[in-house]
Amino acid sequence: MTIIGVDLKTSPRRPSTAIVLDDDLRLVRWHPFTTDRELLQAADSHRPRVIAIGAPLNLPAGLCCLEPSCECEYAFPDAKGRQCELELSRLGISCFFTSKSSIVRGLILRSVEINRQLNALGFKVIEVYPYATKMLLFGDNMPTGKTSANLDFLRGEVSALIPDLLHHADNLDRDACDAALNAYTGYLHTRNQTDMLGDATEGLLVIPKLPR
Repeated sequence: MTIIGVDLKTSPRRPSTAIVLDDDLRLVRWHPFTTDRELLQAADSHRPRVIAIGAPLNLPAGLCCLEPSCECEYAFPDAKGRQCELELSRLGISCFFTSKSSIVRGLILRSVEINRQLNALGFKVIEVYPYATKMLLFGDNMPTGKTSANLDFLRGEVSALIPDLLHHADNLDRDACDAALNAYTGYLHTRNQTDMLGDATEGLLVIPKLPR
């Protein structure tokens, strides 16, 4: 059985990354892809237990779309995003809110559609957030910003979590690190070592288990 972690880009013009792991955290495939169809084909080929995508998979309750001209409104008064995003904020973990004015609107629309297609094919899909995973697993030890020190740190930590990636560490870019962390979060989820934030009506966010 396998787990797929996906780092998704807004447009097919930029390659996205899928990391496929087995139940023992061995690397099955490192799979760059551009089109949604390629991801669907990878899922069909590997038949994963879970697909962990690092992007919003559902719209806030009450919104039928993200078109500014549409009159649809949040179901919850004074909402500015989804419940899981508000809960992340309370934990001190920053994120983009899912809204009509979001700067990642294109990514949200793409991930929501991919989620719909994968669900229609019977796959179990979970929403994860690699930054939250990093904060919960690495905490204050992680260098900030997109620096070489930050990338070196991520390569080392990801290779420690998934030893099979140690042989590929020099080739791990930020996207591959995020895809691997998404897959690792999916792995934790299959072992009941995660918590879920949010409301089921607008999608739950899966994160590594919070300290008790």
